[in-house]
Amino acid sequence: MAKYYVALAVAIVSEILGTLSLKLSAGFTQLWWTLASIGLYLIMLYCLSYTIRVVPLSVAYGVWTGAGTVFTALLGVMVFHETLSIGQIAGLALLVLGVVALNRSGESEEETEYEALQIEDEFQMDEKFR
Repeated sequence: MAKYYVALAVAIVSEILGTLSLKLSAGFTQLWWTLASIGLYLIMLYCLSYTIRVVPLSVAYGVWTGAGTVFTALLGVMVFHETLSIGQIAGLALLVLGVVALNRSGESEEETEYEALQIEDEFQMDEKFR
C-alpha cells in the first residue's frame, strides 16, 4: 500500500512543479518551460491514475488537490512574490482541515484490502477476454 502513497506524493510534487512551470511558460511562449509543464503534468496523471487503482478516490483526490493547492499557493508567495489575503489564508486553512477530516472519517470504516480487490478485478477481466 505504501507504494501507492509514494505515487500520490510524486503526483502532488509533479503537479506543483508543473503548475510553476506553466506560470514560467508565459502562456506557452517559452518552449522549455512549456515542455517541462507538459511533461510534469503527464507524470502527474500517470502517478495519480496508478494511485487510484488502490487508494480510495475520495482520499487520493482530496489529498492531491489539497496539498497541491496549499503548496502551490505558498510557492507562489515565495517564488513569484505574490500576496495572500487573510481570506485566502483562511480558505487554505479550511482546505487543510477538510482534507484531514476526509482522511480521518475513512479511518473509522472497516479496512478493505484494496490492492487484493484490484488484483482480483484484473484477473476477472483477463478471464472475460480469453
